[in-house]
Amino acid sequence: MKLIFSLFAALLLTTATFAQTAADPMQDPTAVGNAFFKAMLDEDGTISKYLTSDFSIISFDGQVVDGDLLAQAVGGGYVIIETGVVSDARTRQYNTDAAVMTGNWKVKGSVQGQTLDNTSAIAVLMVKQNGAWKISNVQFTPMK
Repeated sequence: MKLIFSLFAALLLTTATFAQTAADPMQDPTAVGNAFFKAMLDEDGTISKYLTSDFSIISFDGQVVDGDLLAQAVGGGYVIIETGVVSDARTRQYNTDAAVMTGNWKVKGSVQGQTLDNTSAIAVLMVKQNGAWKISNVQFTPMK
């Protein structure tokens, strides 16, 4: 009986550990890319947890913004995303520590009070640091 109980407890522990790992977006490059866009949509000021320390974003108008400024803008209400949908996403992984996610992002909202309503091609560069996937660069290219 003790053996059955021990096996059952081990199975539960293994399942719980797997569930925690699977839920962590930092363990999968596609998941961390999706978590970034969800954080933008949710206006989540903790977006910086998905970013490398040298993160930069090339915005719709060609401006380069660093991660600290992006987190402040998203968390402080300067960037308001009403709707944002990623489509045609494709992630390619290179070796074990680099990945690129490409696709399209249809977004409506505002940036510092200026209306934002466009579709952009996206390129998201992700790198693995200390066992976790993080985003190093995002580029938006407006589509006509």
